[in-house]
Amino acid sequence: MDTLLDIQGLSAGYGPAPVLRGVDCAVRAGELWVVLGPNGTGKSTLLKSVLGAMPWTRGHIRLLGRERAEWEARALAQNVAWVPQSFEPAEGFSGLELVLMGRSPHLGLWGLTSASDEAVARAVLEELGVAYLAERSCEAMSGGERRMLLLARALVQQPKLLLLDEPTAFLDVAHQVGALERVRARVDKGLGAVAVLHDVNLAAAFATHVLLLRDGHVLAQGPAPEVLQRERLEALYGVPMEMASAPSGARLFAPRARWTAEGR
Repeated sequence: MDTLLDIQGLSAGYGPAPVLRGVDCAVRAGELWVVLGPNGTGKSTLLKSVLGAMPWTRGHIRLLGRERAEWEARALAQNVAWVPQSFEPAEGFSGLELVLMGRSPHLGLWGLTSASDEAVARAVLEELGVAYLAERSCEAMSGGERRMLLLARALVQQPKLLLLDEPTAFLDVAHQVGALERVRARVDKGLGAVAVLHDVNLAAAFATHVLLLRDGHVLAQGPAPEVLQRERLEALYGVPMEMASAPSGARLFAPRARWTAEGR
């Protein structure tokens, strides 16, 4: 499999004390890596460093076999798509217009979209189950609906590598599952993806590989079934955890609440 992202010895962050310290990770085509860890441990910093939006002090980042510094912005956007954690201003745009922005790296000199571009955008909206948002104004959308459009915008870029920072935030359970199902379906066809999540069970359900970050260091990484173990998650989050197996064979994780343990 092709290595799409190769991170070696990465230390990154603003100020004298780096947020990330000596992180190694390699993402190949056909892999969905989920990054888990406490708040403030460097999950978003990792993705922003790959994009070049965060400076790093040590280490190397290679994308599709080339050093990060060698990539021009347009060429990078033709190969790497990004779903940000926060919303961007989108007032005055319809859902379709917002999604079509993802076609920008592939447009010609005048930056005009074609019928083919619109067909790609509408197909992705249909795939994600939000075709009804195409003509709706972004001002009239919920946070979850706009989150789905950000994912659609990234998918219409038709990237080789997809970076997602909390893509399930603001989504109900059905849309969380639907969004990750569509990402995983594309991964199974050769896309590479890295997603920051907070839900361990979503990671267990959809990830091929998992990276555990704590205090800027890699606590563990590798195939999801090997990494997602009760003891490792307890060390990651600092709370007792319970693990159970569903009839389907899926593993389920939950924190062991103190009031439950004490019989209250």
